Parts: sequence; structure tokens; C-alpha cells
Amino acid sequence: MDLDISTRWHHPVHVFHDPNRPGSQKARGHSTRMSAELGIARAVSGVVATAWLGIAAHQLTVYQFGQVTLVLSLGSLVSIGTDLGIPLALSKVACDHDPLDHDAVWKAVVTRVIAGLVAGAVLIALWANAGQANRWWVAGLYAVSVTVTPVGSSFLAMLRGRAIGIVEAVYNVVSKLALLAVGVLTLAAGWRPSGVVAAYVLVDLVSALALPVVSTRRIALDKTPDPLQRAELRLRATLPLSAAGILGTAYERIDIWLLALLKGSTSVAVYVAAYKFYDTALLPATAIASAAVAAAGADLARNARPVARKLGLRAALIALPIAVVISIASPVLLRAAFGHHYGSASSAVVILMVASLPGAALAAITPIALLCRRQLIVKWTVAGLVGNIVANIVLVPSIGIRGAAVAFLITDSILLVAFYATLPRTAVAAAAPSPEAATR
Repeated sequence: MDLDISTRWHHPVHVFHDPNRPGSQKARGHSTRMSAELGIARAVSGVVATAWLGIAAHQLTVYQFGQVTLVLSLGSLVSIGTDLGIPLALSKVACDHDPLDHDAVWKAVVTRVIAGLVAGAVLIALWANAGQANRWWVAGLYAVSVTVTPVGSSFLAMLRGRAIGIVEAVYNVVSKLALLAVGVLTLAAGWRPSGVVAAYVLVDLVSALALPVVSTRRIALDKTPDPLQRAELRLRATLPLSAAGILGTAYERIDIWLLALLKGSTSVAVYVAAYKFYDTALLPATAIASAAVAAAGADLARNARPVARKLGLRAALIALPIAVVISIASPVLLRAAFGHHYGSASSAVVILMVASLPGAALAAITPIALLCRRQLIVKWTVAGLVGNIVANIVLVPSIGIRGAAVAFLITDSILLVAFYATLPRTAVAAAAPSPEAATR
């Protein structure tokens, strides 16, 4: 569990259903229902998470809140190394096979846990290099979450493959409520900021134990070996699936680490407070994104561009009034939600609200772009990551958190144009011999 800062490259719905496969229309209907369930759950959990961060910000000093948000953000950054393409592969295997190979599934999960141990060590190193070496144990504590979170997320991925969304929807809401309750107790006990980080760790540990139990009641795991499933879950097969997600997450998180290096933990705290309003403006867009592939239908190559255009425009139009209201009221909202120390972030909020318009459109079209032109999207995401790093290094030293916001505005706008341009045109797609040709 982390700050829930923008997850546009990791969408909750991946549709693999073959249109000629028996029951595919029913499965697609279930996928649409799952999109609605997850969209509602993400909105509710997002509100709870923002409320919790607001309470923490009021109770902690700006420096302490900066430490908490920095370790959580760095945890999210290093967690990209635990993906390995396995969640997407597990979704595909769960969609295509019943029952699932018990040993193959657990081998994949254990592989991710081992990667989590490595990621935890990297987290401690990044934390120390960000000027926090004297409190290395804070990063060591959160490294526990980085290690165990892949367990639950792997089983949620299998449920998504079966178009079962209710478990993840309930988990999203209940885990955030549990975090709020445990976090308030740690604050009341005076454990600051280590107790706040410990609250995240406790919730993640319980989730890692509970989610496999709940999931296996809905998904059958069989001891009979299945060579095909084992081949699909080998690292040589899964790693190519992880590239876009890894790069996309790095693109979205790297600015916080750079801000810590260039300006310190206090600037991180103020920037994260501003960024939460950006996430709020993007909530409708992420809900639209969760159903984007289903909206494009089986003939993805032909429908990609018109559907992406429609969904991107819809997402931006919905984000517009939210962005306007937040921009006007940002000084009041920042002080009310996080405390009077954060009112100085209002200028960064305004810049991020402008960025939310291309950001919303980008969130809506990214799932379609990934399926249509994965290799091109990976290349453009690399370019966006490099551009984001360069822009932060140039702008942050002179204008602080506003520089980080401007960097995000520039790169989001460029990526929106690039992603849309990569989508196949209807005329070209009509002449394509197969859907596979559209992904080359």
C-alpha cells in the first residue's frame, strides 16, 4: 500500500477474452461490471486515503510528514521491480485455464516476494542517499510492506483474469479504512512518524495473509502439473510484459525522489499535498480507463483511435470543472486538508490542475495504446521519463515544487500527443491481416 499517487500504467482491468471463445460475451459483461465495481471502490478509497493523509499532515510536523511521504513514495518506486510482468501473466493464465496449476502459481508469487526483498534493500539505499541515513530503520520498516505486498496483488490479478472484481473492490475500501483506524491509534499513542509507517506495514501484512485465502475460495488451484501454464509463468515469458508498467511507474514517481535530493523532505511533504488534488481530479478518468479496452471491443485495431478520442475527450471534459474549482479554492483546501503550513503549495496546485486535463485524457487512452502499440508506448514512456528527470533537474532548483509541477505538465502533454498518434488509423486497420499485426 502506498500514497495512491497516479497509477495510469497499471490498470485494474485487462481483457484477454477471445471473441470466438465460448462464453466470451458473458465474460465481457462481467468485465464491464468489474470496471464499475472497481471504479466506485477506487473513488471511495481515494477519499478515505486523502482524509487519512490530511489527518497525518495535521498531526505531524512538515518535516515528519515529508519523511512519511518520502518513504512511501520511494517504496512505490522500488516496487516496480517486484512486478516482473507476473501479475499480467497471472491474469492471462486465470482467464484461459481452469483449474490453475497450484505449484506454478505459488512459484510465481514466491519469485515476486524474492524480488520484494531486493527492492526493500534498494529502498533503504535510496532513503539513505536522500539524506536520511540516520533514520535508515524507517525505510527498513517499510521494506516489509514492499516484500509482502506482491502476495496479495498476485491473487488479485488472478481474480481480474476471471472478471471477479468484488474482492478487489472490497479490499480497496476496507484496507484504507483499516489504515485510517490504525493510523489514528498510532498518532494518538504519540508514535510519530514511525508509528504512521508501521500502520501501513500492519495493514499490508494482514492483507498478504487474507487475500490468498479469500481468493482461493473463488479460484481453484490444482496440484496436477500443467506444462502450458508453467511456460506462461516463466520469467522469460513474463518479463517482456512488465516494461511499460515499470517505466510508467518510474515516470510518475521519480520526481518525488529528485525533489528530496534537490530540496529536502519538507518540499516533498508540500508537493505530495498538492499532488493529491491532482489525483482527485483524475479519479473519473481512471474509472473511464478501467473500461477502455472493453469499450473498444474485440476489433481493437479498427476501434482504437475513435474510442480513444471519445474517452480522452470525455475524461478531459469531466476533469475540467473539477480542476477549475480546485484551482480557485486551493489555498483554503490545502489549509483545511493538510494544515496552514501547506497553503504555499497553491501555485503548484494550479499548475497541476492544468496538467490534469492532458493527464486525464492520457489516463483514458493508455490501456488502449498499450494493447495496440506496446513497443512504441514503451519507447515513448522512456522518452517521457528522461524528459521528466531533465525538466526536474533544470526547474526544481530555481522554482521548487512549481518546477516539478511544470515538468509534469510538459511531459504529460507530450505523451498524450505521442500516445494518440501511435494508435492505428481506421483505414489502415481495416486492411490489416490480423490483430497481432497491429501490435508490431
